[in-house]
Amino acid sequence: LCFAGFCFSLGFYCTNLGFQAASAAFVETIKASEPITSAILAVAWGLELLNRKEVTSLALIVCGVVLSTLGNSPSSGGDDSSGDSNNDEDGGLGMAAASLISCMIVMTSNLCFSFRGLFQKLFQKKKKKKIHHHQNVPMMDDLNLQYRMQQMGVLVFGVPALLWEGRSVLEHIYQVSSHVGLIQSGVLIHYVGLATVNAMAFASYNLASTYLLSRISVVHHAALNCIRRIFAIVVTSIIFANPISRTGVLGILISFGGFMSFTHAKAQKKRLTHKTSLLPLAKSDS
Repeated sequence: LCFAGFCFSLGFYCTNLGFQAASAAFVETIKASEPITSAILAVAWGLELLNRKEVTSLALIVCGVVLSTLGNSPSSGGDDSSGDSNNDEDGGLGMAAASLISCMIVMTSNLCFSFRGLFQKLFQKKKKKKIHHHQNVPMMDDLNLQYRMQQMGVLVFGVPALLWEGRSVLEHIYQVSSHVGLIQSGVLIHYVGLATVNAMAFASYNLASTYLLSRISVVHHAALNCIRRIFAIVVTSIIFANPISRTGVLGILISFGGFMSFTHAKAQKKRLTHKTSLLPLAKSDS
């Protein structure tokens, strides 16, 4: 549970770093590759076995992610003059390096969330075994599980946040209050309102995520996130005025098709397993 809470909090920290370094659409596009890392970890720990159709569906999701990334990456414009072309080359290299760093940060976030799902499954599996052998061991519900993971994140990142960001926050509050006033300017009310909405959305989303992860596999849970990723890519592109090219649209459609194929493969495998378990045992000839 401690590892799950740590990976959970570190994943959101890396996500915030990614949003600071790149556009929201770019970050959400890279985060759509989470099913791949989740599949690798689930197979490596023996929690799940994937058939050919499921692997192909995940590969389609990866292809869609790559196309969406290429479609959402900024294109470097060229100029006829030699001085401008040198500046464009330097700017292009800088943008490429920044994109690479952002991609590594967001992929670290994907690994953290995949490990969070893995550790949560291992924790719940261990709990069920204890309940099976000892009837007096209580089972932790989803709300309590989410609360414990949030609590672990506060314990781990609370002190570093105060040390690194506390002084700058206090200085900023003092500057705003001395120049325009926190209450008179409406900054305090605006901030409290945004923080309240963000906290409610954050808690609701993660509680729903924990609820689903307790009932479906790690890989299926990560693939289900692709629907949210696709919606987030479109919405953030509209809100932050980041246009989606035809390549990006094609990548989104391929990712969505890969998710639908993966869901169908999961349902088909579940029905086949159910039918196999219902077959009568053959009697051996005496």
